[in-house]
Amino acid sequence: MAARMSVENLQDEASCSICLELFQDPVSIHCGHSFCRACITRSWEGLTTNFCCPRCRETVPQQSLRPNWELANIIQVTKSLNLQPVREVEGGENLCKEHQEALKLFCEDEERLICVVCDKSKVHRNHSVVPMGEAAQEYKERIQTQLQFLKLEQKSLQYAVEDREDRVQRYTVEAEKQKIVTEYKQLHKFLEKQESSLLAQLEQLDTEIINVHKGILTRLLEETTSLGTLIGEMERICQQPDCELLK
Repeated sequence: MAARMSVENLQDEASCSICLELFQDPVSIHCGHSFCRACITRSWEGLTTNFCCPRCRETVPQQSLRPNWELANIIQVTKSLNLQPVREVEGGENLCKEHQEALKLFCEDEERLICVVCDKSKVHRNHSVVPMGEAAQEYKERIQTQLQFLKLEQKSLQYAVEDREDRVQRYTVEAEKQKIVTEYKQLHKFLEKQESSLLAQLEQLDTEIINVHKGILTRLLEETTSLGTLIGEMERICQQPDCELLK
């Protein structure tokens, strides 16, 4: 285990944090960190001042590159051992896929995490870059603001739902009332029609009954007249003399 750690430490010391390969012509800069001469030169390409270390971000106004002969000797030893640089994730920390450095910065232009080496690359040189914690705090504040807005919107919608439910309930009562009134009017109209029909039938029945009574009365009058005539004739006969009566 100790031997493995020693090999890994040697690999770390022999690897450039920009290209992740064994150092080629290693040079040290103002802060003491070392890089391949070509890598740091490309990283600072176009700059005339404010030369920043890709690892610690210490900045100086003038470029300073010093050959690191001790590191060059270590590289020779590493090459003789045929070792390849290895970078592992320690403690679950996220590493940059390109530079294998910790993702501690946030590029606001591209909205993604980057490492200190990415920050000094041409791609991000003119971008707005802030520490990851600061960016996270800003995002949390935005989320909280949006959350407050959503809660207010939810409350407003709840009021609207309650108002609509109340309207629906009142509308239901009014609709039921209107339904009863409509049914009553229809029933009243039906009863009026039935009443008119029954009254017409009764009137017709009265007429028929009167006509029957008139017919009976006519027959009775005729029979009364006939009986009166017969009675008169019989009374006349009874008053005749016996000889005439018995003829």
